[in-house]
Amino acid sequence: MLRVLEALRSGQLKASALTARGVSQVLGKTTGALYHHHGSLDGFLHRVAQAGFAELGASLGRTLEHQGSVEDVAAAFVAFGLDNPELHFLMFEKRYDWSSLRETGALPQTMPGLTLWNALVATLQARGVAEPELTARLLYAGLHGLVSLGISGRANVARIDIPDRAMALDLARRLARRLLQANAVT
Repeated sequence: MLRVLEALRSGQLKASALTARGVSQVLGKTTGALYHHHGSLDGFLHRVAQAGFAELGASLGRTLEHQGSVEDVAAAFVAFGLDNPELHFLMFEKRYDWSSLRETGALPQTMPGLTLWNALVATLQARGVAEPELTARLLYAGLHGLVSLGISGRANVARIDIPDRAMALDLARRLARRLLQANAVT
């Protein structure tokens, strides 16, 4: 699992190669071995994605501990996606067979992705944000969109004098700030 995670981070494994054959090649195993040991490709890839969420959560936690700003955490989320586009795809864009994952028990109640989500909602709640879960969903959607725009080279639309990365990071901070202001408990 860690070998595939590293191959995604380094760009050795592209999102387009997240097939049984592509993953098996990185692992140096046959596709049969992949299915034998992990049940399904989706089950294996979902576990790799959760390892990515654990890394993202640790990174965001460090940002929050050192800087304490939701705006900085939002920018760190976008930076993680821009720095790890193939892993970001697996974590946020890959279409899984959710029914099959549920049926096989591959979706436990506690997963790093859910832990990260719950921490975001709790942080917003602790900061007095009205409707913390709704605000978290809006922030999550906006940040994901900024990563996608940054990766595709479209975050700086009509402002090509500003690099996409700089634009996406600035917009992440502004989005978080505005959502917090708009949903502050008065």
